[in-house]
Amino acid sequence: IVNKAAQGKLLLDLSPEPRRVTILFCDLVGFTNLSSQLGSRLLAEILNEYLEAMSQAVFDRGGTVDKLIGDAIMAVFGAPEELSRREQAKRAIATAQTMHSYLQKLNHKWQTKGLSLNTQVPTLQMRCGIHQGRAIVGMFGGGQRKDYTAIGQVVNIAARLQGVAEPNKILISKTVANCLENLKIETVQSHKLKGIEKDFTTLEIAIE
Repeated sequence: IVNKAAQGKLLLDLSPEPRRVTILFCDLVGFTNLSSQLGSRLLAEILNEYLEAMSQAVFDRGGTVDKLIGDAIMAVFGAPEELSRREQAKRAIATAQTMHSYLQKLNHKWQTKGLSLNTQVPTLQMRCGIHQGRAIVGMFGGGQRKDYTAIGQVVNIAARLQGVAEPNKILISKTVANCLENLKIETVQSHKLKGIEKDFTTLEIAIE
């Protein structure tokens, strides 16, 4: 993004503005319990390798890593670089699928290392939630610190979807599904999400 801006290919106006974006949340299932099973050094190594791989999955698809919250990651597609609704949805889903693929490889690596250290490292699972909608995107903060982020209900819903997703599953909203064709839908469900009055339709898609 910085290179594009320097070459004049992208105008970076980071003042808060309304923008349609797609938000992806992912986290590890049961990571808190894992922290009580492993030593601090191995735990830190696993977490850092996981966050690096998941961030790379976002960058590979042209997304923005908004923030890291412990073992959770929030990614934005469609800001600061504008993308069509379809392209946002396509990239977010592909990112989630890549994340699962990367985690499978990391699990094999961690378990092999655990054997060499005489430590049992359980197979870690992750879950993802994806939603698309209007948000206010830009720099927020004060004189001492500012963050580039997206705020609004779309962010809250994506986080809620991740929270109700089953382990090793990708849960998307109907809004995201409507942007694409030929999605491999595994199940369609209705969830009661915190802060949302009506039941919310969700679709579980294949990891591939």
